[in-house]
Amino acid sequence: MLVRAGVGRRTPGATAAMVIASNAPDLDIMSAITGGAVPYLAAHRGPTHGVLGVLGLALISALTVWSVQRVRGRTESVASIGRLIGVALIGTALHVLMDLPTSYGVRLFSPFDTTWYALDWLPIVDVYLWVLLIGGTIAAQVRRGQRVFLARGALALCLLFYAGRAIAQQRALTIATSTRADGTAAPCATAPVLSRHPAVIEAAAAGPGVCLQAAALPTFFSPFTWQLIRQQPDGYELRQISLLTPDRPSERFWIPSETDQWVAEARRTTTARVFLNFSRLPATRSVTQPDGSHRVQLVDVRFVGGPFQFDDEPQMRPPFVATVVIAPGGAVLREGLGP
Repeated sequence: MLVRAGVGRRTPGATAAMVIASNAPDLDIMSAITGGAVPYLAAHRGPTHGVLGVLGLALISALTVWSVQRVRGRTESVASIGRLIGVALIGTALHVLMDLPTSYGVRLFSPFDTTWYALDWLPIVDVYLWVLLIGGTIAAQVRRGQRVFLARGALALCLLFYAGRAIAQQRALTIATSTRADGTAAPCATAPVLSRHPAVIEAAAAGPGVCLQAAALPTFFSPFTWQLIRQQPDGYELRQISLLTPDRPSERFWIPSETDQWVAEARRTTTARVFLNFSRLPATRSVTQPDGSHRVQLVDVRFVGGPFQFDDEPQMRPPFVATVVIAPGGAVLREGLGP
């Protein structure tokens, strides 16, 4: 869409460079192929999405297209390597900037800093954004005489859509910050617009029922429906609201978060450390099993309930849940992502 709108105009290979560069940061998937789920979670949206990754992958993408052009002997149409790098840099940078507004977020300064940043405007897959981009691409292809105009119009609609999502998220966050699910006023200590995690939340000094922080997360099927989360020292209050009817009573779900010596032991494992770096709103549960071992589960509350169900005992899937089984003597019997 960007190329159709005029980015890289009169630069042969601009489309190829843009497509390759726009997908290049997701090469972190190779860590799952070579190492499995835990190494992938450790690398996910990390170095390939940081400043060095954006620059390095743009350079590699541009050189790849330029080299193919040279090999094919099309020297008369070989673009300036500088222009190709510029196009590729737009592709890698926009990949990261489109990850930032999602509820996943991105580690902008990896590998120097592993902090995650997120704006919570869009779900990880937004069908409405896809409709705008795919529809605009088809329209620009069919009406070639108006290609630039239609492509720019579609991009303008995308920007308006992002702005609308940002406004809706701020409205939902205000509700989450100010009231409980039963409608009573109870302000939260914090409600970050730009979320950063891992973050230290001082729960020890807070009493029961005190809201430490609030979050408003997008849902998959409606830009008006938001999942509200209020973190307390002993767990999380969850509910879903529609901004079209914000005063309508909503059902409250409670996700407890337990703390004991086995949770402390589980947190020391590699799996738990990686998971807790990824998880912004982690809840823990400790269960003593019939054989005397202790099963500790860590769940990322951001992903409880959706996209197809919302209940207080969801069947969480990797990488949104981690499990550690500890023997009575303290030895770790099993650890990994999944139930």
